[in-house]
Amino acid sequence: MRKALDDFYAFVEQPIALWTRPVLVLLIVFLALAVTRPLWYIAMYAPQYTGGLHIDIYSYTLKGGHEGRDLVEFNILNHYIGMEKLDRVAFAELDWLPFGIGALALLTLRVAILGNVRSLLDLSAIVGYFTTFSLARFLYKMYAYGHNLAPDAPLKVEPFMPVVWGSKTLGNFTTFAHPASGTYLMGAFALGVFLVTLGHLIHGRHKANKANKATKVASAGPPSPALAE
Repeated sequence: MRKALDDFYAFVEQPIALWTRPVLVLLIVFLALAVTRPLWYIAMYAPQYTGGLHIDIYSYTLKGGHEGRDLVEFNILNHYIGMEKLDRVAFAELDWLPFGIGALALLTLRVAILGNVRSLLDLSAIVGYFTTFSLARFLYKMYAYGHNLAPDAPLKVEPFMPVVWGSKTLGNFTTFAHPASGTYLMGAFALGVFLVTLGHLIHGRHKANKANKATKVASAGPPSPALAE
């Protein structure tokens, strides 16, 4: 057990493989593009809105369709059921997302230039935490929108979870939502980092097994004369 730990600690101090470095730089490009693209898409359809209403949620702002008019209509409709207004102030926690993405890009670049296997493992852990926290925060925000309804709203409805992925019907309104291109780009970045890390771990394990077999053969020594006969 002690030897296995020592071998692992020695392995994580080794520089990352040469092929890993350009791959990590390419993944940074995916991350940078994610900042410029919408992360989530929400659309609402009803008989009186034949063309539908839609909102794009970016890492730094909210944009309504039809030159911003759709966001105004969304808020008028949400007011009737007592939902909080959808605007930049309500999504103020999005402010940290561009900074978080920028920090991830800098960490990834550092690993690509100077990193060893330990720093690659650290990067994977940070990416996993960042993506999990971001998604959980978004789900909580949507939950709060559907459950913290104003008691004096003109139209009384039971608290509900707004649709996050798929569709949901409330009265004569049908809402659709799904991840947008920015989320897929961030997902590609995260998956790439995880696969690169996994590749190093598998290679390290294979290398350790090979070294252990060579050690066992060397310690066994040459066959005895009796066995040779």
